[in-house]
Amino acid sequence: MRVKKLVRWVAVLLCAALALAGGAAALSRAVYGRSLRASVYEVVQRVRHARPRTPEEEIARLEARRAAGEKPATLPKGRKLHVEATEAEACGMQVFALNPGAGSATVLYLHGGAYVSGFNDYQWRFMDRLASRAGCEILAPAYHLAPFGDCERAMDDLTALYTALAWERAGRRLILMGDSAGGGLALALAQALAERGAALPERLILFSPWVDVSMENPEIADYLAAEPILNLELTKLHGRYWAGAAGVRDRRASPLYGDMAGLPPVTVYCGTRELLYPDIRLACEKLRSAGVETELHVGRGLNHDYPLMPIPEAEKALAEVAAVVAGT
Repeated sequence: MRVKKLVRWVAVLLCAALALAGGAAALSRAVYGRSLRASVYEVVQRVRHARPRTPEEEIARLEARRAAGEKPATLPKGRKLHVEATEAEACGMQVFALNPGAGSATVLYLHGGAYVSGFNDYQWRFMDRLASRAGCEILAPAYHLAPFGDCERAMDDLTALYTALAWERAGRRLILMGDSAGGGLALALAQALAERGAALPERLILFSPWVDVSMENPEIADYLAAEPILNLELTKLHGRYWAGAAGVRDRRASPLYGDMAGLPPVTVYCGTRELLYPDIRLACEKLRSAGVETELHVGRGLNHDYPLMPIPEAEKALAEVAAVVAGT
């Protein structure tokens, strides 16, 4: 009898837990238009970023880094990649290759991190999965971060790298991709290539691109409460470091102010709960006005860089991007 009662209670508790989870998922979908996992992810990020550094603390941290000297990037530790990964030196930068030589497409991936942080685990996970699913090669340069690098140095280095890549990979499809700061950098690089009359990538694919490091758009204020990851004052500070002597409205730092004409097709993913959303919309409007084929995928209720995150909505984005890269 006791065993039967225990089984019944376990069954009741299990049904209650399932009903609760189902109700929470339905509420998340009804209120935010997103999965329950995406809602949980936002809560986790709010806790993680609850106490950001002050601008003064961040300046001290960056200057201490300057005094200590630039450290090399490394392949991820503790994460088993599903494709081969190698490292080489090119155009004054470390360049990591995932799935080297595979398939008919090469993706040049520029990582985000507010121009002060290197590759993170989300980026390695995404690149690994994309290389595996699309059967492509991914090249990811470790461009020089602030305070050692700035928009001028990065543009020189990356223009040289892309030019060499276009020559070495002649006959392969080239796609330029980036997330957050790397997305803005990818757009700025495409503008620089178009200005030179150089060979352009087949397409740009950008995730939550940071297109204006000044962060002066008044509409940004409407997204402060919704944003769980980016801090406005720190983001502005990082933008000033990256722009350097060129200034925050130089198109090499803020491609929103650059010439969009002549660019290849652009695909953009962003969320409605991120500080960069207003400027991303403006950039897409400018691209379309310049006659550039532009696809904007807006994730309702989703956060910054959502296609890289461990949520169901990211799976859909990955499948779409992999299909484009694979040419299917």
